[in-house]
Amino acid sequence: MADPLARRLGAAPPARHLAGSVLLGVAQSATVVVQAVLVATVIQRVLRAGATLNQIEPQLAGLGAAIAGRGFLGWAAEWLAQRSTTALSTALRRELVRRMLALGPSWLAGERAGELALSATTGVDAVGLYYGRYLPQLVVGALAPLGVLAWVGTTDWISLLILIGMVAAVPPTMVVFGRRAADATARQWRRLSSLSARLLELIQGLPTLRAFGRVDYGRREVAEATDSLRRATVRTLRVALLSSLSLELLAGLGTGLVAMVLGLRLLDGRLTLSVALAVLLVSPEVFLPLRRAAAEFHASAEGRTAGRRVAAVLAVDAVPKPTGVGTLPDPRRAALFLDAVTVSYPDRSTPALAPLTLRVEPGQRVGLVGPSGSGKSSALGAVAGLVPLTSGRVLLGEVDLATVEAEQRHRLFSWVPQRPHLFATTLGENIRLGDPDADEEAVARALVAAGLDELVSRLPRGLDTEVGERGTTLSSGERHRVAIARAILHDGPIVLLDEPGGPLDPADRRALTQSLAGWLEGRTVIVAAHHLDLVPDLDEVVDLGASALAVTSP
Repeated sequence: MADPLARRLGAAPPARHLAGSVLLGVAQSATVVVQAVLVATVIQRVLRAGATLNQIEPQLAGLGAAIAGRGFLGWAAEWLAQRSTTALSTALRRELVRRMLALGPSWLAGERAGELALSATTGVDAVGLYYGRYLPQLVVGALAPLGVLAWVGTTDWISLLILIGMVAAVPPTMVVFGRRAADATARQWRRLSSLSARLLELIQGLPTLRAFGRVDYGRREVAEATDSLRRATVRTLRVALLSSLSLELLAGLGTGLVAMVLGLRLLDGRLTLSVALAVLLVSPEVFLPLRRAAAEFHASAEGRTAGRRVAAVLAVDAVPKPTGVGTLPDPRRAALFLDAVTVSYPDRSTPALAPLTLRVEPGQRVGLVGPSGSGKSSALGAVAGLVPLTSGRVLLGEVDLATVEAEQRHRLFSWVPQRPHLFATTLGENIRLGDPDADEEAVARALVAAGLDELVSRLPRGLDTEVGERGTTLSSGERHRVAIARAILHDGPIVLLDEPGGPLDPADRRALTQSLAGWLEGRTVIVAAHHLDLVPDLDEVVDLGASALAVTSP
């Protein structure tokens, strides 16, 4: 497992459960020795001494207690392993999601959503199995056999030598098959991640494939990826079965040799029946913890590979957490100032936004224009805190917004993105993302201002109508109106509009301009668009395609 992830989980509170699992496992092995001694004693006294039931009642009571104790310890170990696994998975998944959110949209845009989803679900569960079940069983597999062998050594040193010889062959076997299993599992996980990512991409792109008559292309891609995953899974299972077979063979040979030697010595009269039976009953238990550790290893082998991916995400440097400030200035009185703001992305050789210096006074309306790729959307994202700055600062009054808690910063802005995302839920819930606590009257006002009231009145279920994944049941213009309604409901004092009227025809833009006029009145507005007619009476227009960007308000 990758060291960064091991350090993170080692410091997590649920990791304290691992010590309890180890203690329970070792105690369970100790009850096996007690149980074997009592069984051998009862058989010895009944067969050799002709003891009656009354005479062996103490041994039978002890045997019953040992059996009950072993069952209880096994249940407790399983319960603790389940609890530890669940706690570890939950904590790691929460940290992973928190880190992905902290990295922001610009980082997520360069990742494959299907692969990340697999890592956050199946991958995290596999990591939990690795830490919650395999590692404790591995420690038990190292300690419990030593304790059992120590008891065998005090009882019959010849059997001890035989068992030591067979146990010594187990670690090399586990190492050989462990390496093969790790390689096979890594290949299987890569193929599963690729298949998950590819399948999600194909589902999202299905309308495009159908439009171009290339549905067979997607089907062929999935079939090839699935067949590759099937072959990798079969290879992984083959390694696991061979590993289990080799350990079973070593355990069987060890127990068989001990039984043969004990039988010969028992016939020769150099060994008592009780000692021979006790050692024979205990011998398989020497190998049992090792076999369980091997089984847990193969069951959690994905955790090693998935853990590397999780660790890689957790190791990505996130935007430094804001330190927080006492009180933000009133945005209705403080100016918004972009001080030489630059935005760059790793996959682009040139900055997405060249150094931009811009001062926007309270209540002022500023338009950003320029060709595609000039940085209009990046500028708005930088202001809203959705895009990390390569250099420069965004200030409100004298306060650097990078030092402001995210929740405080987001409260300042009503944002309408160029490509709004709608979730597969009702129209009303999508609109209420702007303010989940908004009452029906506030929602109704937002619908009217965004020009959605007529659409809602035509829908049989109104705001309770399901809009489908990404709002597929709505047109592009209707999706933008939903985004505008969200922004209105959010009611931020600074409005950021990214191509808000792009999907609308001129008549709809004029109607939307009139309906938004009352809401925009008195607010600071920055609009990025090729057509600026949605927000009339602009105080300033900034061309981001210009060679030098150093603009201040007059």
